[in-house]
Amino acid sequence: MKKDLIREIQGHSQYPSVSILLPTSRTAPDNHKDKLAIKKLYRNAEKRLLTEFDKRSMNGLLEKLKKNIESVDVRLNLDGLAVFVNNDFEKIVRLPFPVRERVIIDDTFATRDLIRAMNRSITYYTLSLSAEFVRLFEGYRDTLIEVTERGFPFANPIPRGSNLELSTSLKETRLKEFFNQVDKAFIHIHHNNPKPLVLTGVEKNISAYRNVADNKKIILTSIDGNHDHTPVHELAKLVWPVVREKMAEEREKMIGRINKALSAHKFASGLEEVWRLANEERGELLLVEEGYHQAVKLSEDGRSFVKIDPPVNGTNTVDDLVDEIAEKIVSTGGNVVFTDNGTLSGYDRIGLILKY
Repeated sequence: MKKDLIREIQGHSQYPSVSILLPTSRTAPDNHKDKLAIKKLYRNAEKRLLTEFDKRSMNGLLEKLKKNIESVDVRLNLDGLAVFVNNDFEKIVRLPFPVRERVIIDDTFATRDLIRAMNRSITYYTLSLSAEFVRLFEGYRDTLIEVTERGFPFANPIPRGSNLELSTSLKETRLKEFFNQVDKAFIHIHHNNPKPLVLTGVEKNISAYRNVADNKKIILTSIDGNHDHTPVHELAKLVWPVVREKMAEEREKMIGRINKALSAHKFASGLEEVWRLANEERGELLLVEEGYHQAVKLSEDGRSFVKIDPPVNGTNTVDDLVDEIAEKIVSTGGNVVFTDNGTLSGYDRIGLILKY
């Protein structure tokens, strides 16, 4: 999930903007049920819109929404689906993890799950290194999706058979040159969508890549072994357990960051305080439990709110304030990490490390 896609979706703000999200299935026959589920959510959106607006003024938007719903090819489904439609914009996004089924009508689109796809606590890159070619994958928990941009998959322009007479030192030099080209292409992708990197390959290739990598800090771990022709689903089975263990270690470090921020008086918790500071653009890192959602009715000035349940349409109502906070943090240069449920119970499920 790329930052520019999220920015594109966030950049189309008007009321009403309709976001439809639902979990989906990758394979038949379960994916045939997705068509029924999304039609049900369309009817939910239609009912809510016609409760607030007259039918004539909503005809164009409802037709646009219906067209997008009907265009969904369930054979291409991953684990989640998001449909974003308002009078000026439409976008369908498939997500590689399940999302909570819901319809959100607001003046902005609900991009929380897209931010989840982007944030590094649940996503990563995998480079499969070979002297002949290199494959790049985006990892979403136990799913790998191959990246085919910026030259990937990368083929070594010097075939293996053509350098049999070369000295060992010259072979190593050419291998490093090849991996240097790969790394420069990867860094372009990483810059637009940062997340940690896992290296797979034989030790010689991993070592050569590490030597030429421009940003060694983003390398989370490496897995030794020849996986030049390992099927994607088999590679995912090897990589994910290692990543999960490393991510657990990172979460422990995150608790250390919270304690350090608390000592420096640069940490806030609780929905009210985090909302206020996010609006002041003071957020450096938002920590929030994945299952935390809260609908609210904002005051006229937007600074305070009253919690409501369930979400309803109306002036100054927000279906999910946690979503709004995450969007504000990202749009003002901060980062968001969604943690497992229960990990932030001592901080009312949400915390913010401050810039100052």
